[in-house]
Amino acid sequence: MSGLLALAIQVAAQPSLQRGKMSQARLDLMADACRAPRKWLELRGRETVFRADPDADYAKIECVLKKMSGAVDASNLAIVGNAEVSEEK
Repeated sequence: MSGLLALAIQVAAQPSLQRGKMSQARLDLMADACRAPRKWLELRGRETVFRADPDADYAKIECVLKKMSGAVDASNLAIVGNAEVSEEK
């Protein structure tokens, strides 16, 4: 999961000229283009929330994050972690 978080931060920090007003319809198009569930991307006011399933295909996650990097301002992005906590100490 830490690798996924690092990828998310890297993708979100990339500059882009395509950023503009976000809508749920645009987020749905991103998810559809990556064959990912639309529920992964949610617009809450000005904030875009990305929450993948715990057993999600990393290729789909990477695709969605790449699409988002060109459209979502990193200051308005929330990435919800989904890794299970290990009980080993």
